Amino acid sequence: MPDIPYYRLLDRAAFASAKASVAEARRWLSKVLDRHPRREDAVILLSEAVTNSVVHTRSTAIEVTVHADVDGRLLVTVTDEGADTVPGIPAHPVDDLAESGRGVRLIRALAARWGFTEEQSRCSLWFVLTPVAPSANGDLTA
Repeated sequence: MPDIPYYRLLDRAAFASAKASVAEARRWLSKVLDRHPRREDAVILLSEAVTNSVVHTRSTAIEVTVHADVDGRLLVTVTDEGADTVPGIPAHPVDDLAESGRGVRLIRALAARWGFTEEQSRCSLWFVLTPVAPSANGDLTA
């Protein structure tokens, strides 16, 4: 996980590992980030990360923390009870009509940084969003 000495905790929550929790987590984060310029991106990425935890892990609960720094960067961490696999990008391109396989690709595309850590029987997927979204060519746009 990235160093967070200059990040302050905005909020944390725990959700049951159930499909209904994905929408609950989205609503929660939307309220926490209220007027942040990357709120919508953060909500989309959180939705993908929580969905992955619900679908691909043996978790009973999923913990989410949100930190921000003075420049408006966000650090969102989703922690679950781990699985036999680790978060990654599928080796084969995702079919346009496929119902899964896009979560980590979206996180990689929209986040300034992302990664995961494994400690004992827990896995934390994290991503950092800058206040300004990267453009398709990698430049920062307003």
